[in-house]
Amino acid sequence: MDEGRLASILSAEIDDAIGMLDSETTAQRAEALNYYLRNPYGNEVEGRSQIVTGEVAEAVDGALPQLMRVFTASDDIVRFEPVGPGDEETAKQATDYCNWVFYKDNPGFAILHQWFWDALTAKTGTVKAYWDERIDVTEEEYRNLTEAELALLLSDGTREIVGQSIEQEEMLGPDGNVMMGLDGQPMMSTNSTVTVRKKDKSGRVAIECVPPEEFIVSKKAVFGSEKMPFCAHRSLVPRTELVQMGFDKDEVYSLPQFNSLDFTEERIARYSPGEEPFEQESLDESMQEVEVYECYIYVDSDDDGLAELRQIYYSNQQILTRADGTKANIPVDYVPFHVICPFPIPHKFFGQSMADRTMDLQLIKSTLVRQALDNLYLSNNARVGAIEGQVNLDDLLNVTPGGVVRMKSAGAITPMVVPNIADSAFPMLGYFDNVQQKRTGVSDAQQGLDPNVLQNVTAAAVAATMGAAQGKLELIARLFAETGVKSLFKGILHLLCKYQDQPRLIRMRGKFVPMDPREWSNQYDVTISVGLGTGTKQEQMAMLQMVLAKQEQILQGYGPANPLVSVGQYRATLGRFIEAAGFKDSTEFFKEITPEIDQQLAQPPQQQQGNPALDAMMAQAQAQIQIEQQKAMAAIETQRLKAQADIQLAREKAAAELQLKQQEFQVEAQLKAAKIGAGISANVEIPG
Repeated sequence: MDEGRLASILSAEIDDAIGMLDSETTAQRAEALNYYLRNPYGNEVEGRSQIVTGEVAEAVDGALPQLMRVFTASDDIVRFEPVGPGDEETAKQATDYCNWVFYKDNPGFAILHQWFWDALTAKTGTVKAYWDERIDVTEEEYRNLTEAELALLLSDGTREIVGQSIEQEEMLGPDGNVMMGLDGQPMMSTNSTVTVRKKDKSGRVAIECVPPEEFIVSKKAVFGSEKMPFCAHRSLVPRTELVQMGFDKDEVYSLPQFNSLDFTEERIARYSPGEEPFEQESLDESMQEVEVYECYIYVDSDDDGLAELRQIYYSNQQILTRADGTKANIPVDYVPFHVICPFPIPHKFFGQSMADRTMDLQLIKSTLVRQALDNLYLSNNARVGAIEGQVNLDDLLNVTPGGVVRMKSAGAITPMVVPNIADSAFPMLGYFDNVQQKRTGVSDAQQGLDPNVLQNVTAAAVAATMGAAQGKLELIARLFAETGVKSLFKGILHLLCKYQDQPRLIRMRGKFVPMDPREWSNQYDVTISVGLGTGTKQEQMAMLQMVLAKQEQILQGYGPANPLVSVGQYRATLGRFIEAAGFKDSTEFFKEITPEIDQQLAQPPQQQQGNPALDAMMAQAQAQIQIEQQKAMAAIETQRLKAQADIQLAREKAAAELQLKQQEFQVEAQLKAAKIGAGISANVEIPG
């Protein structure tokens, strides 16, 4: 395809993409950010209450810790399952290495936090995973090198000489005299002072969160679909970084600095006045930023009638050129973007966020609280009526406590009573709190149990209440796991298998293990382990203890060759038990059992005789289990006693509150009866 036509197609896709121009989606995301930061609405009145409540921040900040806890409950977010016989060991290595890359090579916890925060606030969160290959160039100077030392320095091929000076001097013998050669001339030694340039080539999987305004996508894209017709990362890149990425230097330095990304609604809302990073450009031309689009598009670039996925770098209405003269337009088999959404809407890309479901409630509650505060201000500083000429107005306008107001006649000042609306406002605020809990799934019951919840005496009722409150958050966690997180780790495995060209030695479980993805397959099934339904640590240990008891019973009764439990499975359960107790590395207590040893132990014995090694291991395991069982039972008993005490305290508090309410109701009824008996009537107007 002609380069000009391809550039025109890219330009049209970029201009039509969601997120590129100001649209309803970008406006809603900017508004959500303003609501989260509790910025003024713009309808404030001077001299009146201007409070902004924080329902959006409460919903986002209430859901985020629980989602983070779900995904970080264990060291491994995902597990790769083998697809065929013999893949068990490599699948385990892939699991360990991909999780290590996420948490060690990259700031995994911070990535999850930013990713989830973007999704809860701005409809979607986007993470980009790519192979980052860099060449670090350093210059070093070495003095007084002999010829042998210089040859050794250059032997690894990573250094080249960029400057050299050679000095010759007479060689001295042990006695301090000049050494003479066979020709009768003084022997000379050659010393070199060299400046060498060293190039270190390195590559790794890099993972970063993409700001919502930087990710643009075709309107035809559908959330959850692996195939997007067009998407792009729209970013500001320093010229020096573009040159390091291999683009033509002259073209890079000819690109204009003008960009529209800095002036999007979302970026303006994110930064406070005076903190905008785009207020002043760098005076160093190499550090000046230009707007670049990293595009992924299905297009028939080679005119064969079939559209294929292409990666194209685009800026200033043109496709960028690399240093070797080729265009930055290559076929790829992987889109590096991974997107999550808390409330997806079928058949479209953008769904809803926590902010979308709480912004209207925040506006309503802010209005109610403002009106209640204004009413309180007027009650504390009530207006008065004064008979003209009968009151000293200067005294009346002086609000000094204990001040004297001079009047010529009694009753010259009449207070103007302000009706109290707080009694009507607070029930409405409580109603909207319940609405917010139903919309978002974030409730006070998850932050700490309300004593009123514990009036139901059974623990099952409390568990049912907590389960109902957590239903939406569990669904959000499962959506995050099955869409973005699963896609991300498949992408990490794909990148490692495709680009890592040599083994890498990493420390794992207390020992150094070589990882060579070239020997793996990148088609493993991914199992997401997000901790849903696993219970507390005590519950996990109790369950593992029961499993261990059954496994021991089977092994003792039928031996290692039984058809139900192998020694390797027993060791795996022991490891889980140790890890549930809070220890990171179970190999500190028990040796690992390889598949070969496990298979050997599973062979039926030639003659019935005891296995001293197995008996010793079983005895050691039973002793350890007994200790852990006692600890677990003690912890469970402590939790049970504490729960009973809390329930009893809640009951007593609830009974006292109920008795107080009854007394207040009786007093109020007597007061109303007295008013009716005295012929007092009141009209109560309830505002709509």
